[in-house]
Amino acid sequence: MLKTVSFKLEEDFLEEVETLSKELHQTKSALIKNSLEFYLDNYDGIIAKTRDEDPNKQLIDHEDVLREYGLL
Repeated sequence: MLKTVSFKLEEDFLEEVETLSKELHQTKSALIKNSLEFYLDNYDGIIAKTRDEDPNKQLIDHEDVLREYGLL
């Protein structure tokens, strides 16, 4: 079921949305919905990349994880 969501955009950003929606022959709503779906579908990859690039990341040895869950 679709629900209505309302939010504000900067004017220059809205102009980009309008231009792109015309080029793609989509409504602004469809373009924003499709863009948000694409972003959320790829969000896990974005988080993984951010974590991978973190110089302070902590890595856990695979064997330690297996031991913790009684698999080793």
